[in-house]
Amino acid sequence: MRQARCAVLLAALCMPAFAQNTATGRVAYDAAFYSAFAPRTALDMINQTPGFVFDKGDEEVRGFTGAVGNVLIDGQRLSAKSQTLSDVLERVPAAEVVRIELLRGAEVAGDASGAAMLANVIRTPTANSGTWEAATEVTNQREPTPAGRFAWSGRKEATQYSVGLNAYTHDHTNGIVRETTNGAGEPVAEAEGAFPHTNGEYALNGEVSLPAADGKLTFTGQAAYLTHDEDWWLTSTTPDGALIEDETAPYEESTRSGEVGVNWQQPLGDWALELVGLATRKQFESEVLYTHFDANDLQDLQSAQTVDQDSGETIVRGTLTRSLGRGRLEAGGEVALNTLDGTSDLTEDTGGGPVIIDVPNADISVEEKRGEAFVAYATPLGTDWSFDARLAVEYSRLDFTGDSDLSEKLTYVKPRAQVTRKIGPHQVQFRVYRDVGQLDFTDFVSTAQLADGVIAGGNPELRPQSAWAVEVDTDLRFPGDAALRVRLFQHYLDDVVDFVPVGEPGEQFDAPGNIGEGTLSGVQLSLRLPLKPVLPGGTLSVNATLQDSDVTDPTTGAERDISEFIEDQVIAELRQDLTGLKFAWGLGFESFSPDIDYKLREVDSFRQLRFLSAFVETTVISGFKLKLMAESITSDTEKRDRRYYDPDRNGPMVLRELSHFRPGTWWTLTLSGKF
Repeated sequence: MRQARCAVLLAALCMPAFAQNTATGRVAYDAAFYSAFAPRTALDMINQTPGFVFDKGDEEVRGFTGAVGNVLIDGQRLSAKSQTLSDVLERVPAAEVVRIELLRGAEVAGDASGAAMLANVIRTPTANSGTWEAATEVTNQREPTPAGRFAWSGRKEATQYSVGLNAYTHDHTNGIVRETTNGAGEPVAEAEGAFPHTNGEYALNGEVSLPAADGKLTFTGQAAYLTHDEDWWLTSTTPDGALIEDETAPYEESTRSGEVGVNWQQPLGDWALELVGLATRKQFESEVLYTHFDANDLQDLQSAQTVDQDSGETIVRGTLTRSLGRGRLEAGGEVALNTLDGTSDLTEDTGGGPVIIDVPNADISVEEKRGEAFVAYATPLGTDWSFDARLAVEYSRLDFTGDSDLSEKLTYVKPRAQVTRKIGPHQVQFRVYRDVGQLDFTDFVSTAQLADGVIAGGNPELRPQSAWAVEVDTDLRFPGDAALRVRLFQHYLDDVVDFVPVGEPGEQFDAPGNIGEGTLSGVQLSLRLPLKPVLPGGTLSVNATLQDSDVTDPTTGAERDISEFIEDQVIAELRQDLTGLKFAWGLGFESFSPDIDYKLREVDSFRQLRFLSAFVETTVISGFKLKLMAESITSDTEKRDRRYYDPDRNGPMVLRELSHFRPGTWWTLTLSGKF
């Protein structure tokens, strides 16, 4: 009922502006529409497209098509996973964009991604230009840190190419205040601490397309390096100020990754052939040293852990497409090899020297061989209706060696059917499909979280979560470029992924596992409302998801939400563009419900910042855009609430730790231009 009320309310806000916008399934926005926002790249334009919710793609999802997002460039997809659509769109200067088309209904029917809407960025036939951005960030550390971006896009005859370089650094500290109470709610401890941390993110990516035979050959590539270092510490005292303990845990991690992809498109008579090859490799390393000091400030424990994880994914995919009757037929297949070699070494020293701690499933190798075959058919049904159906069959084999030696074979049949109805400028789509989630291979490998004093268990018996889904997606278009999208969904889940106890009785720890059936239902809203009558040049954008989940708790038998499930999230922006003054200002807001982990003896709840930001930007200096942004301007706190039970969550609560993390406010100054 809450979801229905929100949908009706937002629709009512737009109804006074109702009028027909277009009689076709395609909605186009010429480059002139975006000029008020002074965009520098195609990504800036996509983010200001009415009624479009950008999906940059997710390299963690299963297979290729679900990872490449919902934007095409000149009608083509990116042949990459770790290189996201954001990277590619930032390499396309806004000056090269002729228009952005929103493809709906029959024009996206049969698309393997299952998206109800795709954006297609149409570029100029010939162009050689670039963009650049230089930024500095100042956090509560008071030390400016640099960031920057460079991109160049060019064409020479039939050859197209682009290259991008991104760098970002971050230096910040979060203060910690913690209150600990016993089961009766009486204070037993207070703590103060912090975790100053630094981040570095660097990536070089590019793409080249050239003629090959009667078709086109495209190469993509990316190399990336990420670092994170922090120096966590916490001092705990009794309510009257006596020292209980001191804890420190300096931590560092790094990730190196590389990817190459190739795409070949070739006509074969009445058919169109597309072959995709993709290879991704990633290396992750981390080290942590936890030291504990007792009430006399004497060291009584030191634990050390190193983690090494090497992973890879190789995909080969082929599709054949042709017109058939009034519709389009597609058939093809995909094979993939996913691997992970993970090791975790943990030692503990209580004064007699380091002792190796044996953690189950800390050293494990995983190999998944997966194959999928599919066929799809899409066709219009008259002028206002369209239909498409898709059937895929997936087979995979998982092999584990190391601490666990076992094999698992999985087979899934994944049908999908959807019907789309066009009503003037509007569209309504109904679809039913089966979805299978991606396995996160790191869930198979155990590691220790030393500052929290827990083992993050690995579980080789974990199976992917699957679902039968029913969805209704409406896209409503109004005059003045107002737009409202409402997506209602109901998912019936099998093999729900949650936390389960693993290990021998008395030595159990929590690990990802399957806990049976569940449901997920909700509404997703996207509103773009021009505010010309009350705020000239103003625009309000709101993206919200309101949802509920339901599953049976394996420990208590009670009904509850799925662990790590965020019920509600709202992201909103109010901006005013004063083109005559070459000036814009805006406010942004983000709010998320807590995500809660239900473990054997603990309930761990974490609520992110309620995030309010503000910006001003100007293009008064010809050829440049200058932007100043203040983030987290209300200095809100993140909140973590850990509740401990004995002997498990069927018993009474014996301890509660309530922590507040204070990140403060930080500022970013950005100068961008084109050449």
